[in-house]
Amino acid sequence: MSSKGDGGGDASNRSWRNRIALTAFLWLVACAGAWAWGLAPRPGLLALVIAAAGGVLWLYLDISGETEPVTWVRIADDPIRVPGEDPRLSLLMRVISGHLDAKDVGDQLHRHLAAVTDERLLARHGITRSARPDRAATVLGPDLYGFLDGPRTRRLSPAQIDHFLKRIETL
Repeated sequence: MSSKGDGGGDASNRSWRNRIALTAFLWLVACAGAWAWGLAPRPGLLALVIAAAGGVLWLYLDISGETEPVTWVRIADDPIRVPGEDPRLSLLMRVISGHLDAKDVGDQLHRHLAAVTDERLLARHGITRSARPDRAATVLGPDLYGFLDGPRTRRLSPAQIDHFLKRIETL
């Protein structure tokens, strides 16, 4: 009767015997080739290099043969935004929320409202605040024009923000 390790041990020993024989053969070929070309090889150093390269190669082949290929699990492709949602509107909502929650008011809300207002003025009336300030003041009204022309870090209440947004929508 044979034990469990008998069959596997013979194959493993044969594999290593073949590898050592191949390494010795490559060493002999390398040394003979070097002598044939008139070089003065160092057989010991050449043996170390070939043995190291063979060892690394066979270690890599042994390990890669035992591992399973990597399979990546894909997460469902959920959209970042709801289809049809305007990213500029989402940005404006975040800016307004940040304005209302911030301790120190920056000029971010002012910049975004000014940009939206300038787009509407140009699209609907063909003017800009910088080129035709008198005409823009008439179209925007005194309250919205005063806000856009006033201090950039003025804190607005939710009612004021709502009023300015409704005013910009009616342009």
